[in-house]
Amino acid sequence: MDGWLIPILIAGGFVGGFVNAHAGGGSFVTFPLLMMAGLPPQVANATNRVAIVLQCFAGAATYHRHKVLPWRQIPPLLLPTIIGVSIGTVLASRLDESIFRTVSAILLAVIAISIFVNPSRWNRESSPGARVRPIYYPVLALLAIYGGFLQIGIGTFLLGFFVFAGGYDVVRANAVKFGIVPFYQSVALAIFAGMGDVNWTVGITLAIGNTLGGIVGAHTVVKKGAAWVRVIVVFSAVAAIAKLLLSRG
Repeated sequence: MDGWLIPILIAGGFVGGFVNAHAGGGSFVTFPLLMMAGLPPQVANATNRVAIVLQCFAGAATYHRHKVLPWRQIPPLLLPTIIGVSIGTVLASRLDESIFRTVSAILLAVIAISIFVNPSRWNRESSPGARVRPIYYPVLALLAIYGGFLQIGIGTFLLGFFVFAGGYDVVRANAVKFGIVPFYQSVALAIFAGMGDVNWTVGITLAIGNTLGGIVGAHTVVKKGAAWVRVIVVFSAVAAIAKLLLSRG
């Protein structure tokens, strides 16, 4: 890896981690950076998980310190996500991603529109009694399949899922997202590593900035609350839709 790439990867990783902490979509920053570092698309997709895992563990710790992460609700969510991400990771080396990109763009548009059509779901500043019921676990598993396959935009999907299916306010929805992602993405990372698709040097360099961005972003989410997150979700979703539809590489 060329030395000039190190500060660029760290700075880009910070931006990606900050965006991920709010609404997801940080991989639209980090994935092109990994490609710029000379990684083939499949290796970039795999290596990106190094930064995501470390960032989300750090972000989860930040939400824990702010006492907004309901740890007791995390274990039941791990089984469907681990099953889903395992399937998606294997599919990543076998399927054309164009269908995933088109469907993802449509779903992201639905999430963004829901902020205006059904604002009450996104305006709540607290969510007592919120919980994902088992009936929604298959949907969570499908989201995890996508997360294992492509990853890009999965944070926005999970945020919307926890707001609508779990009844969480956006701050706690983000906290729950950070509570499950590092565990199931660790499984994806292990599978990709077993296939020899992970560039650890580049991944750890990116992870330095990504982790710092995740910590700062999590603090910002807790302090600024739902209104701030809604704005970031809309901008992130629009950018993600454009990237999904205009890029095939």
